[in-house]
Amino acid sequence: MRFREGLHRPGSLDRLRFARFVLLWGLLCSERVVAHEMPDLTNVQEQALRLTSEESPYAVRWHFLKSNERRHDLFFSALARLGGSYLGVGADQNYTLAAAASAEFVFLVDIDAEVIRWHKIYAALIPLCQTPQDLLALLKPRAETIAKDALFHRWPREAPELFKSYRARRHMLFLHLSVEQTVLRNGRGVTWMSNPAFFEHVRKLMLTRRVVARVGDLHGEKTLLAIGQAARALDSNVRAVYLSNVEQWFRYSPQFRRNLVQLPHDRRTLVLRTLARGDVPAPDEDRWHFSIQSLDEFIARMDSPVRKLRRVQDLVPDMAKAKRPGLRGLSWLGELPNPIPVPWHHLPPLRGPSP
Repeated sequence: MRFREGLHRPGSLDRLRFARFVLLWGLLCSERVVAHEMPDLTNVQEQALRLTSEESPYAVRWHFLKSNERRHDLFFSALARLGGSYLGVGADQNYTLAAAASAEFVFLVDIDAEVIRWHKIYAALIPLCQTPQDLLALLKPRAETIAKDALFHRWPREAPELFKSYRARRHMLFLHLSVEQTVLRNGRGVTWMSNPAFFEHVRKLMLTRRVVARVGDLHGEKTLLAIGQAARALDSNVRAVYLSNVEQWFRYSPQFRRNLVQLPHDRRTLVLRTLARGDVPAPDEDRWHFSIQSLDEFIARMDSPVRKLRRVQDLVPDMAKAKRPGLRGLSWLGELPNPIPVPWHHLPPLRGPSP
């Protein structure tokens, strides 16, 4: 029996009983399918993730529950097979990037509690879904009972608040994820909703409870420090730090530097960011410039006694120069461990046979 077929089953059974049956059936079958591919957490690992502390949320005017950055695929070559832990700010675009990196653990932070609520809603719903279409079905009104049971199963104490958010915003996010399901580049899916392998990786992470979402400030005194502590307990280097465009709103503080330095990392660890400015190019179909920098070089620039890095705008001149042939809208700052191949459609046409 397919999960989404169950959503259209005739009303021969009591709806609530049937919904609970579908929920339990989905959980049991899903856990059996992936248990051998991504191992369950040990008690020590589970405790390290569960006890990760967080800060108080900010009072925000707008809730950014979806990204308006379109070309995250520009990061894919640098992220390929990084593994380790992934740390990111913002909404579900993080699932795409974490899957592209083959991340083993995912830490998500935001100053907006509503963004974190939706990560928890996804954590409850995605384990029930074999496909992206199943997730879309769970965001429809007729699936409300199933979604509610899933939330209470995964988050017993927080479920009432999460269910309220689910009811208020499910239609907007249904529309958003429906669009994400259609995003292709050269005929290939490049989001977690359009790429089956990405969706399956996110689902495995959710099933084994390797995704931790916390309210947090990049300059704060709790969340980032707790994430660093958790990653060390997991013996997992943070390999990707996705900042989106949040750096445009602050100067680099000693606390921000400390929070990055204390993350367990190595020379392969990358910082991913976006900027919307006229002095750095944007790729096709987007208004954002995409930039990659090694974390070690980022920290070194903040520590430099000669040209101390104080804000992201100080990096713009180097971003404008750090171009790679054939890739408009992407810059790299710092050591490049693996050359990014030029896409076929940017290469000149092959020469035909000589007459």
